[in-house]
Amino acid sequence: MLKLIREDEKRTAEEKLEALLLEGLNSGDPIEITPEYWEGKRQQLIKRHQQRTSAR
Repeated sequence: MLKLIREDEKRTAEEKLEALLLEGLNSGDPIEITPEYWEGKRQQLIKRHQQRTSAR
């Protein structure tokens, strides 16, 4: 019985993952991920963190 529950949970998780992957693929035009892209993301996160911590 426990095996059936785990198999069902695994199947459900795989279906959710597939749906999320398809959503990502259909979310718009692809972008090139470069070191500059990651640096920009890093700076955005630092700025957002600083804004949130200074608002306290």
